[in-house]
Amino acid sequence: MYSKIQQEKQQGFSRDAVARHLNLSWRTVDRYWDMTPAEYEEFSRQQYRSVLDKRGPVVMEWLERFPDLSAAQVQDWLQEHYEELYAERTVRNYVFNLRKQHGLKKTISKEREFFCTEELPPGQQLQADFGQYWAIRKGSSRIKLHLAAFILAHSRYKYVYWQTRPFNAVDFVCALESCFEAFGGIPQELVIDQDTLMTVSENNGDIIHTLEFEHCKNRHGFSIWLCRKADPESKGMVESCVKFVKYNFARNRYFYDLANWIKECHGWLQRTGNGKIHAETQKIPAEVFAIEKKHLKPVHSLVNHNPLTDMITTPVRKNNTIRYKTGRYSVPIGTYTRCKTVSLREIDEHLEIYDEEGKLLDKPALATSPGELVRNNNHGRDTSESINQLMVDAKSALGNTPLAEEFLTVIRKKKGRYIRDQLRVVMKVANSYDAEVIRLTLLACQESKVDSANDLRDFAEHIFRQKTVDEILTIPPVRPITDITNTQRCNFKVVQHQPESYMKLVPKGGN
Repeated sequence: MYSKIQQEKQQGFSRDAVARHLNLSWRTVDRYWDMTPAEYEEFSRQQYRSVLDKRGPVVMEWLERFPDLSAAQVQDWLQEHYEELYAERTVRNYVFNLRKQHGLKKTISKEREFFCTEELPPGQQLQADFGQYWAIRKGSSRIKLHLAAFILAHSRYKYVYWQTRPFNAVDFVCALESCFEAFGGIPQELVIDQDTLMTVSENNGDIIHTLEFEHCKNRHGFSIWLCRKADPESKGMVESCVKFVKYNFARNRYFYDLANWIKECHGWLQRTGNGKIHAETQKIPAEVFAIEKKHLKPVHSLVNHNPLTDMITTPVRKNNTIRYKTGRYSVPIGTYTRCKTVSLREIDEHLEIYDEEGKLLDKPALATSPGELVRNNNHGRDTSESINQLMVDAKSALGNTPLAEEFLTVIRKKKGRYIRDQLRVVMKVANSYDAEVIRLTLLACQESKVDSANDLRDFAEHIFRQKTVDEILTIPPVRPITDITNTQRCNFKVVQHQPESYMKLVPKGGN
């Protein structure tokens, strides 16, 4: 750089022209402009020292292994592993110089834009959202983790709940009540998405919640703000919180077991998530939360659902088997097609195997020798053939019409998991009503785009009742007695008897 500046100076270029040509700051050009070769040699011997030089090899290793590592993560890792706290600017400049010195480019993903909302009073709103993250293990394997993030809108105080399997309604209620317990209070309002874990239907404003979530809402007395697809960023805070957790805490962190992961996350929340100055409010969430906590409603009772968060996930192989430790275990045929991973939990010398929806598939005994295949003979039985036969029988019972075939195809597609139960209902309906009622019922189902056998049953019952009422109304009226003409009534004569006829019937001297 010094040689290039001196070369262009000798060619007659000005300082500004040299700065433009070499893409340098004018201050840098001015520093070297009048410097002699001897002065430059002395200047080059001077070494810039930083307080982070002693951690330079470690930081360099992190940057080489994880190209997307941010300076904020480096600062957090240094505090976590070495209990050394450095200024943000010091770490940021040091990381920048290392990248520039060694040509390490940072991979940057496309940023999402958010719309700011008004600041809310303390204790009013809690936002909740879900996330997933593929954590790395020692070696080359990965594990899919599921998280529920919560953030108080006023203080930006955060809470994160982790588990190794997808959330269901009970899991979310447990996570929500765990959040209330950690906060020591309940806000007035909960902002959530239209997720099937919490809501069944928006119902034009009269929201229908799932049974578990409805009980939780009534028990704690908070209101619900249900986000809609057309809404602006009404819960942008918690979306940013999920991103913050995934890319500041979870990214490039090794997963050993769930308990250790949760412990590390709690430490991160205390140290960074709630302990650092928030970029928007310029306040520390933990300090603001100390004030906001006074505005939260007290927690009266919590229900311990004891969810199975201590499970691990493993992929299903093409031959419908899984590996756990050194053993192999069979799963029902068709599992590989339905779900690529299952969740496992070891308990009482047995292995519980759950699918992605939390349904227990099998509970085999643990393998006793390396490489042993623990197989359930029932898993090899393909039940699809019997289902196909049930479909044929149901179609025949419904009249073997195109309408019947169309309806059965829809419910098999929509209710595949419960197709046997659905077909039982269809057979019961077909055997309970005549062909005309079934025909009208199938037409009504087609017009209403029904995809459930229960709706078919309801339509059939309604049409049968309506048909019965119509038949009663069409019965011809009974001919009234007043239809007899007056002439007929006048010609009607009553026989009259003489008194002597009755006297003969009375014996003499009798009473």
